[in-house]
Amino acid sequence: MEEAALQARALLDTINRRFDECNALYHTMAQRCGLSDAAFWTLYALYTAAEPLTQNRISIEWAIPKQTLNSAVAAMAKKGFVALCPGKGAHSGKIVTLTDEGRALATRTVGPVIAAEEEAIKDFGLENAAEMCRLEQRHLECLRREFEKL
Repeated sequence: MEEAALQARALLDTINRRFDECNALYHTMAQRCGLSDAAFWTLYALYTAAEPLTQNRISIEWAIPKQTLNSAVAAMAKKGFVALCPGKGAHSGKIVTLTDEGRALATRTVGPVIAAEEEAIKDFGLENAAEMCRLEQRHLECLRREFEKL
């Protein structure tokens, strides 16, 4: 194997391990909160949203499979943490909102995680974080383009 290919392979292994490590950190936090990953990310999305979110939008923006999200939302609705309301328009889907109990749950669970994330990003440096986001987006675009060729 040529040197560039060996370097690329080593970098890819590191990138993929870091990605998995990050996912494992959040999985551990969800477990500590007594939540499934899907419930954790749904609460996170709703807690941080500036506007109402449909199930479809949460699924797309947070990369949660539709069936997984539907199951998590149904379980949270049954426990009184979220409410489902029809969206505006024929095909807009159901809007998911936190109930008072759901907001309290999110404040206890994802709230401290968000606070820790904010401290970590300040410690990392806002300029570094912005550059990392730019580079990760570029990598994702390249990866998507190459995967589309398969």
